Amino acid sequence: MIHMIVAVVWVAFLWVECAAQTPVVNQAERAPSPGASPVRQEKLEEQITRLEASLSALRLEVVEVKDQLRFRPYRPLISTYKLPLGISLCGERIPLGDRKVWEMLDQEFLVALGNEPQVLLWMKRARRYFPHIEKRLRELFLPDDLKYMTITESSLRPHAVSSSGAAGIWQFIPATGERYGMRGGGGIDERFDFMKATEGALAYLKSLYEEFKSWPLALAAYNAGENRIRKEIALQRVTDYFYLDLPMETERYVYKITVAKIILSDPNRYGFRLEEKDLYDPLRSDRIQIEVPRPLPIIDVAVALGTPYKEIKEMNLHLAGEGIPAGIHFLNLPPGTSEKFWVFFSKWKSEDALR
Repeated sequence: MIHMIVAVVWVAFLWVECAAQTPVVNQAERAPSPGASPVRQEKLEEQITRLEASLSALRLEVVEVKDQLRFRPYRPLISTYKLPLGISLCGERIPLGDRKVWEMLDQEFLVALGNEPQVLLWMKRARRYFPHIEKRLRELFLPDDLKYMTITESSLRPHAVSSSGAAGIWQFIPATGERYGMRGGGGIDERFDFMKATEGALAYLKSLYEEFKSWPLALAAYNAGENRIRKEIALQRVTDYFYLDLPMETERYVYKITVAKIILSDPNRYGFRLEEKDLYDPLRSDRIQIEVPRPLPIIDVAVALGTPYKEIKEMNLHLAGEGIPAGIHFLNLPPGTSEKFWVFFSKWKSEDALR
């Protein structure tokens, strides 16, 4: 696309330069010749006036486009980008010396490089969600690279739901979600609670690593299920992820995570550039735990806080309905509003007790 723009600008520039070198007809030269028709002469003068106006406008457009080209970063062809000579994931080296392994990684690398809008969205969303994940990984002494799983799982889309029913940024299926503390049903689905899902995902990954003693295998088990990985290891008598025959989605899974790490660790190196102001704001909220004796309408909370209903809903995707169900729940509120909420909630509970 940029080559086409350059070509158009170059042709226009030449045309403008040639036109600029053409003497402009002055008023004396426009004087009608003795035998010229006054009407024809008037038409010619109108044409000259229109051409001069068009020429002036074109000059301005050429200047504007040249400025845009000068300040627009040029991204080379995808074929100029190469995989690093060596890469590790969670501290374990990817065996790129094996040509088949290199080929698998190269394919995922090229696919990602070719989807510029998607990579830019990874970069923007990472600013929002990675800080919390990184903090919890440090506190649990887990590899920082595990954060890139969320790119492969959901592209960091909080509303993501797969065809198999996996949901949320960490893409838990209902059974696994419940096993790791995410309740579902009754107007609530905690797989969409980013904080709670992150705790569950890290606990699950830790248990998988303790069993398989390999992060690539642990990641594969997260994708295909530990039972499937156990079965394939027993059948094939292989304990190396890169040499196991697995479902294609699982075979690509670790490679996709690795590519996400390669690109997001140094996006400028691969032609992806964003300014700080282009990134999405980090998550900020007052997170509280409440015990609700009966369903609490979300609209009442929004009105009490002076916040749009939409904002409360989007901060609490785990609340599937229009209210907070009876029971004990976590609630995310706009920063600095928790005190106002507790005043409202105390009054609401008092009124409820009088009924």
